[in-house]
Amino acid sequence: MGILFASAASSLENARAIKAGRLRKVAPKLFTDDLKSPAEEIVRRHRLEIAAHFYPGAIISHRSALENNVSPGGRLHLTLPGAVAPVRQLPGLEIRIWRGPAAQCGPNALPNDSRIPVAEGLELFQSGQVRAVLENLQIARAHGDDEPKTLSDKQLELWLDRYLRIFGWRWLKELHEQAQGLAARLNWPRELQELNQIVAAIRGEKNGRRLTTEVLRSRSHRKPFDPERLTLFGTLQARLAAERFAELPRPAAPEFENRAFWEAYFSNFIEGTKFTVEEARAIVYDPQAAKALEHKRPDDAHEVRETYRLIIDPKISGEVPRDASHLLELLKRRHARMMASRLAIEPGVFKKTNNEFGSRVFVAPELVTETLARGWQAIHDLPHATARALYMLFLIAEVHPFNDGNGRISRLGMNAELEAAGQARLVLSTSLRNDYLTVLEALTANGNFEPFITFAHKLIDLNSRMPVGSFDESLAYFRRTGALDEQAVNFGLISAMK
Repeated sequence: MGILFASAASSLENARAIKAGRLRKVAPKLFTDDLKSPAEEIVRRHRLEIAAHFYPGAIISHRSALENNVSPGGRLHLTLPGAVAPVRQLPGLEIRIWRGPAAQCGPNALPNDSRIPVAEGLELFQSGQVRAVLENLQIARAHGDDEPKTLSDKQLELWLDRYLRIFGWRWLKELHEQAQGLAARLNWPRELQELNQIVAAIRGEKNGRRLTTEVLRSRSHRKPFDPERLTLFGTLQARLAAERFAELPRPAAPEFENRAFWEAYFSNFIEGTKFTVEEARAIVYDPQAAKALEHKRPDDAHEVRETYRLIIDPKISGEVPRDASHLLELLKRRHARMMASRLAIEPGVFKKTNNEFGSRVFVAPELVTETLARGWQAIHDLPHATARALYMLFLIAEVHPFNDGNGRISRLGMNAELEAAGQARLVLSTSLRNDYLTVLEALTANGNFEPFITFAHKLIDLNSRMPVGSFDESLAYFRRTGALDEQAVNFGLISAMK
C-alpha cells in the first residue's frame, strides 16, 4: 500500500479508481490505495516520499534534522535555495519551507549533509549534524503558540548533553571545530558565535552565556549526571511510595547467622562464583579444611568469605548513608573489602570503562558519582524500610558503579536498609536468578516497574516461609523446593511453593 500523486495524465484513472473503491483521496493531489488506515498515519508514514515529490532536492533541516522525526507540533521543516514556498497543510503534517544554502555534499564539503534516495529519480537531503546545530542557533520568530523551526535553548542543550553522554568530550570538540569551517563557508558568523558561547559555557568558562538546563550546568561544574536514569529512578520512587510491603522482623542471633550464610552463598552463586554448599560452608567456617579450595580458587573463596563477613559485621552490615558523600564512601568501602583479592578490577574504585549485561548498558563512568548522589536523594521520600531497600537495590544495580561485583554490592545495600530498620535481610536464591535479572531489565529497558514490584512481594513471601532455625533444616528445604536450581524459571522456587 502506498501513495499516488495526481497528474494530468492520471486524473481520469484516479477518479475511476476512487469511484470503484480502489483509491481514496487523502489531500489535494494525493491519493492512496490504503482504504483503512487514518489519513494522518498514511501521510506521516510517507512524509519523505511526499516531500521529495513536491520539493525535490530539499534539505530536511533545523529541528527536523535533529529530532529526525515529525516535530511535536506536527511539522516537517525543509530548506531550499530558491524562493520560500507556502506552507503545505496535510492531514497530520505541515510542511514548511525555508530559504537557505544548498546541500553541502562531496569530498570538498566536509562535514557533509546526507543524501536520501526516496524514489526513482527523487531524492532529499538531511542537514548533517554540524549544519543542523548551527541551523538551530538561528533566530526563529514564532507568533503566539506557533512552533518555531528551531529547538528551544533547553531542547538543544538536552540534545547536546545526550550526545556528550554517548560520545564524550571529543565529539563536542570535533563538532565545534567542524562548525568553524562550515560557518565560514555558509556565511553564518552569528550562529557560530552562539555555538562558541555554548561550548565555552559547557566547559565551565564564564562568557555571559547562561545555560538553561540543570544537566548542562552541572556538567559545566564537572559534575555530569545521567538525566534519563534520574527520571527512571523518580518513576520507581513514586511507585514504591504508593506500595505497602509485608515486614519481616529481624531473626534471633542464631537464625541471623544462618541466614547470613545463605545470603552470602546465593549472592555469589548468582554472580557466577559457584561452589557447592559444602564447599562454601568450609570456606566460611573452616579455612583449614578449605585450604585446597583456596589454593585452587583464591579470589572466589575470598569473595564468598568476605561477603559473609560484611553481612555479620555489625560495624557495616546495617550501615546506611547519612548523605550522598557517605553513600559513595560506603559503597567503595564494601567493594574494597569484598573484592580485595582482585586487584585487576580495582577494588573500591569506580569504573573507568562502561559495563553492560545483555541489552543493558549501564551508566557511563564519568556520570557515576553524580548520578548516584542525585539518585539517592529520592530515598528520603520513602517512609517504609522495604521501599527504601528496593530503591537502593535498583539504584546501585542500574548505575553499576564498579568493574565487577555490582550485583552483590546492590544486594548488600538493600539489606542494610532492612537491617537498620530492624527487619530481616532478604535472601535471593539461585532459583530466582533468571526472574530477578528479567525484572531489572524490564525496568531498565522500558520503565516497566510492575514486574519488579511483583517480584519483590514474592521474594518477601518466600523469605517469610524460609526455615532458618538450623543449617540442616534450611538445606533440606532448599533442596526440596528447588531453590538451588539455577535453571528455574517463572519465579522459580516461589512458583513451586504455590
